[in-house]
Amino acid sequence: MRRVILVTTILIMATMIPVGLIKAAPRDPVGPPDRRSGFYSFESFSETIPSGSSGPGRGTIAGVVCVTSTSTQPSDFAGNYLLNCDGVGPHNETTIAVNPNNAANIIAGSHSYLLSVQGNTLTAHIIAAAYASSDGGTSWTNVHPPLGSWQFTGDPVMFFDGVGRAYFVNLGDHEGQSGAYTNVSVIAQRSDDGGLTWTDPVTVAAGAGAVSPGGLQVVIFNDKPWGTADTTGGPRANWVYVTYTRFLFVHNSYIESPIYFSRSSDGGKTWSVPKEISGSSSTLCTQQVDSSGGASRCDENQFSQPVVAADGTLYVSFFNEQNPASTDFRDQVLVVKSTDGGTTWSGPYAASPIIHDGANDYPLNSDGRQRLTGCAYRVNASGALAADPTNSSRLYYTYTENQTPGTAGPTQTDIMVVRSDNGGATWSSPIVVNSSAANQVYSWAAVDGNGFLRVGYVDHNRPPVGAQTCVYGYTLSTATSVPAAAFTHSNAETGLSIASNSRWFGQNTRFIGDYTNVAVGPDGFVWMDWTDMRQDTTFLGVTRKDQDAVGMKKP
Repeated sequence: MRRVILVTTILIMATMIPVGLIKAAPRDPVGPPDRRSGFYSFESFSETIPSGSSGPGRGTIAGVVCVTSTSTQPSDFAGNYLLNCDGVGPHNETTIAVNPNNAANIIAGSHSYLLSVQGNTLTAHIIAAAYASSDGGTSWTNVHPPLGSWQFTGDPVMFFDGVGRAYFVNLGDHEGQSGAYTNVSVIAQRSDDGGLTWTDPVTVAAGAGAVSPGGLQVVIFNDKPWGTADTTGGPRANWVYVTYTRFLFVHNSYIESPIYFSRSSDGGKTWSVPKEISGSSSTLCTQQVDSSGGASRCDENQFSQPVVAADGTLYVSFFNEQNPASTDFRDQVLVVKSTDGGTTWSGPYAASPIIHDGANDYPLNSDGRQRLTGCAYRVNASGALAADPTNSSRLYYTYTENQTPGTAGPTQTDIMVVRSDNGGATWSSPIVVNSSAANQVYSWAAVDGNGFLRVGYVDHNRPPVGAQTCVYGYTLSTATSVPAAAFTHSNAETGLSIASNSRWFGQNTRFIGDYTNVAVGPDGFVWMDWTDMRQDTTFLGVTRKDQDAVGMKKP
């Protein structure tokens, strides 16, 4: 049985109109939906709206929207930082970064759903919002960066270079006719004032064709970008690197999804011609949807992430599902590396064992997406690659493993970590970050200036709240030794998230985003942000839990 690739488009829809669904040709007639597509998989946002109802307008698309601070945010966020203040609507899929030259300058990002109700039509205009603090988190400016010619942006990624320039990488697309979205591209913006103002977007990698309910002819659909910069001060200082998945469809059939790469050496003004970097392996990538590009090409991937080691070596990790030892589309983590800024590459190297995240390893929600027991929000196994700034040969990768695979549940997901001490060539056996019996997902990792691994993740090891079935917080785990072998754990949230009483994406919400983020500042503090669901919101007369972008810092 092989996977069916699904791409779901719901960025603008009328009430009760079915979600546009595009199925690529499967490897086999039966398969699960692709649990990894990002930008176009926000799932059904429609709901019944009484005739004559009115609701909030779209709000301002570009410019500074509002400022929130610890003195003005609602009291139930005390002890945490509420980042968003741009109106009613979900804020999810969070990212965060700290200026390496100024610990008081933090930037963050998330999706922002700008909602509008016209009669019985609900419009969700989705853009990527930015949040900037110049006072160590006491106050935040919520910004909608300029869209240029793009009408929608998403999958936000933020980072700084070595001189403190901020970068915001997203997907962008144009609205077509009848629910079609065209030229889904990777775009990048820069800020020279700590995230308060942003340049117009520059295209890093252009998409082609239209994603629409009517089907696909020839479409290059770019997805899940990530970026980083060389902050080492070496020969490629301040070069900026972006990777992403390049989905190719031809005549309604999925062909491939290799990892592509582009770089900028002029502060994001211009970008190199994107090129494929995921490589080939006669032992790791022998399963093929289309072997015309080579029988061992590693071209069925997602969730790439570039990092730069202390010696300037560039590493990129990604999920791949072509290992012949896998069953039911279980993933493996592969890593490639470049010592010349992305001109040449070696690998891939296998960083993880086969992960239990396949077609029959999790229960499914009503959208056919993998979920946790008691929860409906979709999950994936991806995590994060982290380079040790004190040891240029040491890397870590964190990911989610379901210890009780099976569609009936109950799920038992743990955050795992593997380590390489020789520049990614070989990797250790996985160890468990937190051995609690509760589910843990969406890990991210960073290594502090003393070489200690820090891991943040959504954690369901929290006390029950009445009859609610899906309650979570956010945990930061810190290694107790170098290299990491065991961890201590600290709760980051000051209020619990009640995902099973959600105002958005169904009462037991089906979407909170596909990742969270942590970052270490020059002062050694760890910053993290997540999709938080503690606060009530009322929309069209219904009051349940909101989705907010919330941050926290820990020593």
